[in-house]
Amino acid sequence: MTDLSFGAESGLLGLERQLAQREAELQIINSVQQGLAAHLEVQAIYDLVGDRIRDIFNAQVVMISIYDPQTETIEHLYAIERGERIYAPGHHPIRGFRTQIVKTRKPVLVNTHVAELAAQLGQPTLPGTITPKSWLGVPMIVGDQVTGILSLQDVDRENAFGESEVRFLQTLAASMSVALENARLWEQEHLYRKALEREFEIGREIQLGFLPRRLPQPRGWEIAASLKSAREVAGDFYDVFLLPDKKIGLVIADVCDKGLGAALFMTLFRSLIRAVSNMDYYARVKSGDANSSEARLVNAISLTNNYIVKTHGRTGMFATVFFGILDLRTGVLRYINGGHLAPMLIRKNGVKKILTLTGPAVGVVLDADYAIREIKMEKGDLLFAYTDGLVDTENPAGEFFSEKELIPVLLKDQSLSPMLTQIQKRVAEHAAGAKQFDDITLLALRRVKHE
Repeated sequence: MTDLSFGAESGLLGLERQLAQREAELQIINSVQQGLAAHLEVQAIYDLVGDRIRDIFNAQVVMISIYDPQTETIEHLYAIERGERIYAPGHHPIRGFRTQIVKTRKPVLVNTHVAELAAQLGQPTLPGTITPKSWLGVPMIVGDQVTGILSLQDVDRENAFGESEVRFLQTLAASMSVALENARLWEQEHLYRKALEREFEIGREIQLGFLPRRLPQPRGWEIAASLKSAREVAGDFYDVFLLPDKKIGLVIADVCDKGLGAALFMTLFRSLIRAVSNMDYYARVKSGDANSSEARLVNAISLTNNYIVKTHGRTGMFATVFFGILDLRTGVLRYINGGHLAPMLIRKNGVKKILTLTGPAVGVVLDADYAIREIKMEKGDLLFAYTDGLVDTENPAGEFFSEKELIPVLLKDQSLSPMLTQIQKRVAEHAAGAKQFDDITLLALRRVKHE
């Protein structure tokens, strides 16, 4: 201890007082622990500890100050004088007695001539406060680093503090330093998590903006889609958009991996496919050309594939993509299936056709070949596409959801939106509370029987 005292404590503490102090110390420590157990905010912890110290020591001034070694400043998180809170927001240069504490990592006790010594050492006085006649400060230490200073002041009496108070305050500071540091770190982590959650929320809102708010509903056709993400943001996406010559584009895709990275690439894949397929410059065709669908399909997928491979190949990111262009007049659907799960063409008697692969996943192989195939949808036909999150749904017994369970639902004569809701419900029932592992995206297209 750095002893700057000009006086000494008179008398000795009796056993009763020592026991009372030990009991008080345990009460403070228990209060801190209870506060931590209640997940109080850091400031609430400082308030709790400061109030308990004030009550036990009957000191007119109690301060708990946090020290920042990087800036060599202190912040007074708790300061009270004669029962009134003192607010001194911000970081302040460390001076005077507190400098001694930080340098030596030992207590400083000044029992007489406090004002003179404070002036010599540049000890600051908070505005509106009274110069004390006794001053005691002890370091709060975590590891080998001073993290703060706990100080008491008596503005009425000299020789107000003695060796017993020093030892008691040291023990208390040592006991609560780690607890307070843990509370501070917990709050920092909590605030970081909240900020991160908000960032993901914003990302989710932005990502949802990339999905069509309303799906086109051309005369004679019904279209519905749903996306249930496993995390805050999704790697799956779907898109439905109008094209020239009474045609419509339909996309369902699944970007590899999950989380934020997959979500970022989802926006890239979606934007490239939609943009290129809508531009006759890339399709190199004129409106009305019989081969416009094939040109749009090939150019959109090939350009997207080569861009991802050349520009982002090092990331290893790719997407399985089903992209079809439907002629609303004839019912002919021309499509490319780049590594995606095969959509099903459903007729009243069951599955009529499986739309199998016509090329690799998009973003894997430079200049990959993508073949075009076609089907014709008759009145009453249903096209159902989905991502692997559907069949990868696992229940607690380790059993996967089977697409065979979908057939009875798909054969029902009902609107598509309630149908997709029913499918999502069946999947949730199959999971039986198990955490969703992957995004689940569904896309359905029906040629209505009666226009």
